[in-house]
Amino acid sequence: MHIVIAADGSVVLEKADEFTAFSVRATDPSAPAVLAALGDRAGSAIEDDHVHVSVSAIRTLAGSAADDAWEAGFSAMCDHARSRGWADDDGRMIKAHIELHEQ
Repeated sequence: MHIVIAADGSVVLEKADEFTAFSVRATDPSAPAVLAALGDRAGSAIEDDHVHVSVSAIRTLAGSAADDAWEAGFSAMCDHARSRGWADDDGRMIKAHIELHEQ
C-alpha cells in the first residue's frame, strides 16, 4: 500500500489491497515536503525518512476499495504495526517510510 504525492500535489492511495508494505511516495521525499502535502492527514516526521499518517485518512483515501474484506486486512495491518512499534500508542497514526516517486 502506497500513498502517492504527485508533483501537482494530488494525493492518492495505490495498491490499496497490499497490506504487507506501507510507504509514502513523493516527488520531493523530504519529510517537510511530505508533511506539507499531506496536511492534516499526517502527524509528525519521524527521523528524516519516516512520517506518521492518520489511519482515518488512509481509510478515506481507500474510497470504494474500503469494503468489509479491505477493512479486515487493513485492521490486521494496523494491529501488526502496533505490535512492532510502528504506530502511536492510541493507534490513530501509523508509521510510513518516505520514498522517492518518479513520474
